[in-house]
Amino acid sequence: MVPELDAWARESRRRGGQLLMVVCILRGGVFFFSDLVQAMTESIQPAFCRCHAYQKGVNGCPAEALRIDLPEPVRNRSVLLVDSICDSGRTLRESVRLCGEQGASTVRTAVLVRRLRPDTEFTPDFSGFEYPGTDWLAGYGLRDGDEAMNLPGVFRVVTAEGVTA
Repeated sequence: MVPELDAWARESRRRGGQLLMVVCILRGGVFFFSDLVQAMTESIQPAFCRCHAYQKGVNGCPAEALRIDLPEPVRNRSVLLVDSICDSGRTLRESVRLCGEQGASTVRTAVLVRRLRPDTEFTPDFSGFEYPGTDWLAGYGLRDGDEAMNLPGVFRVVTAEGVTA
């Protein structure tokens, strides 16, 4: 993933004269975003946005309305959106659409985990790994309710009854 992103960053700068804008979708994407941009050798412009896609404190329960707060003008920019996970793809699909509406020249997406689901609405351009299960995942930016986000790896959430959440 990193060599392709570095090549895209070089090309974006050569064609448009601006650094690749790499946007971390907060809060979940922060750990993956940090490791990803530090692995890149090309200079980038980091940026951050908030997306509100799930009900607060409830695993897997989508919010009624998706809200996306883009950080800066993206007109005529190449933009990489970085998040922790792509479940249904709703957040990424809408974020890409919003960047396009605001005039971004190119938008790509990268996630740590791409969950393989039959109802996927969007497929990210880059992913760290694919996960075929329905288990709830926590750690490394993924959270169980509002907890476990800072665990150093990705783990399946298991309930007291031994059932995965």
